[in-house]
Amino acid sequence: MAIDNATIARRYGNALFEVAQEQNSLAETAAELNELKAALNQEPGFVNFMTSPQIDEKAKKDTFSALTANASTLVSNLLNMLFDYRRISNLEAIIDEFNRLYDQERKVVRAVVRTAVELDDQQKDTLAKKFAEVEGANQVILDAKVDPSIIGGVIMQSASHIYDGSIKTKLEKIKRLLLKR
Repeated sequence: MAIDNATIARRYGNALFEVAQEQNSLAETAAELNELKAALNQEPGFVNFMTSPQIDEKAKKDTFSALTANASTLVSNLLNMLFDYRRISNLEAIIDEFNRLYDQERKVVRAVVRTAVELDDQQKDTLAKKFAEVEGANQVILDAKVDPSIIGGVIMQSASHIYDGSIKTKLEKIKRLLLKR
């Protein structure tokens, strides 16, 4: 029976998080994994190369050795295990799961904020502080997006909450009320 990608990411990400926590290296491991993820994003063909049956195993091992040369023991062991078990295609999802657990540990919430116009830094800081109070978080990291279709106001979305204060939504509510009569 095949295991789905989400289950693989949860299991490996959780195991990696627990080992990093035991070794008191959460911050270092997170930084190293995020560097690795950035490198993967710059080389989107890497996973295809590593998983392709047409590529010689020696070429894959040589490439992989270069990748793990400067890695910490923990990350190197993870990468080698993923390579040996042919799960390298799950690497990005495993990193995302580790980051989710790391954020949870530090009470960091990631949220997307959509506004009709670009927000300045002070507005972003104010929104982040208010949203942190609502979420009970130590820090909120905002991903600001401009969406002119909301007309005005703000929509904030985290993994657990959606707050919609957009003019578009308010107009839609008024429209529904008028159409009921």
